Amino acid sequence: MNRTKLTFGKAAKGLLATAALCLVAATAVAQSAGAYKGVELHFAVCAEQFADYTKTIAKDFSDKTGAKVTVDVLGYVELYQKLTQDFSSHSAQYDLMTTDILWTGEFAKNGWTKDLASLIAKDKKEIDYADIMPVTWTCGSAGSKQVAFPLAGYAASLIYRKDLFEDPKEKAAFKAKYGYELAAPQTMDQLRDAAEFFTRPDKKLYGLVANGARGSAVAQDWMEYMRGFGGQVIDKGGKVAIDSPEALASLKYFVSIFDKFAPPGAIGYWWDDRETAYRSGQAVMEFSWSIARAGYEDPKISQVVGKTGMVATPAVKGVKASYGFGGYGVGINSDSSPAKQEASWAFIKYMTSKGVMKAWMLHDGAPIRLSTLKDKDLNAKLPWLASEILQVFQNGDGDYRPRVAQANEIQTILGLRVNQAITHESTPEKAIQDASKDLKALF
Repeated sequence: MNRTKLTFGKAAKGLLATAALCLVAATAVAQSAGAYKGVELHFAVCAEQFADYTKTIAKDFSDKTGAKVTVDVLGYVELYQKLTQDFSSHSAQYDLMTTDILWTGEFAKNGWTKDLASLIAKDKKEIDYADIMPVTWTCGSAGSKQVAFPLAGYAASLIYRKDLFEDPKEKAAFKAKYGYELAAPQTMDQLRDAAEFFTRPDKKLYGLVANGARGSAVAQDWMEYMRGFGGQVIDKGGKVAIDSPEALASLKYFVSIFDKFAPPGAIGYWWDDRETAYRSGQAVMEFSWSIARAGYEDPKISQVVGKTGMVATPAVKGVKASYGFGGYGVGINSDSSPAKQEASWAFIKYMTSKGVMKAWMLHDGAPIRLSTLKDKDLNAKLPWLASEILQVFQNGDGDYRPRVAQANEIQTILGLRVNQAITHESTPEKAIQDASKDLKALF
């Protein structure tokens, strides 16, 4: 995701002051001043929108406890590579790290991060366990293990230009052409019709944008469509199930986006490119993560302020709507010393406490707590928390993409085969068959 900072202006000064007080008054660290003096922690953070504010939280924790917390901000691919190298070499370069939800199976299998289950049970009251949304635990759960603590929950949704969908002239023209009312798409057929209707290259307007860049970007975007068609990569029995009519239909649909509805160059889009296409007013719809939601309302980077709607991912008829959930946890390196692990756990409790989480949300953070999603002050400035994101969290499926130990290899395979289909280096049929063969070699 592209890192941006949401600016609220003068009207938010009171709220920011309140959040600052919450930050200072946070009680997650029940330690006396200087409790961890002399302890140095290194925190590897993915370059998401919230990355910069983790430095503020780290400094505040350091001031309170004496621990020195150094934050390194790394790109998604670089973060994964550096972490796996660090774990494999047992060098303990990083004591804390943000962990993508898709890495949990691999981290658990290899024992790379400390199992936090016993610490969570011991401090259940202190962390207010009941306030943390159940689906967010999938950001670090693997069987009975909890290899990361929830940090930033993302709701997967269809993002659309509400102003265009509600425009009387557009509605009349759409109904005249398609025979039904223009509204936020609930089915893949409706999504296709809306994408076709709003694709107007002469006006540099395109109906639907998706990630096309080879690798994790295109793999993750396509899996969202695949689930909308009722397909799956791995079935409940753990077997490769991608060679199915549903997966093939979804890939053909996905290819058509780039052929017919997406802006020129979308085949090379990563997450930040896709978001730029929407925020600039070039694209009318996209599947995206809620971490990007605040950026649509930031006039410094967005030309669509006040014009965005967010609904559940459309599905084909007969398939239940999918409420995809993703995001990041924060883990502790199993190779770190006991003293560093103790300080790291104190830092995690502090960072995810209610007061800090409230300030975090005003600095491009993502929620994990019910109290955060329902907070009246926050909803006054971020009204989509309770009205849009809460529903996804309540119905969220953290396993709508495989969280198995082979997740990274799955993304690599799909990132190649799906990209070959959209670039027409391969047919959808062959791409699915090749992907199935490659995946079966993993299991």
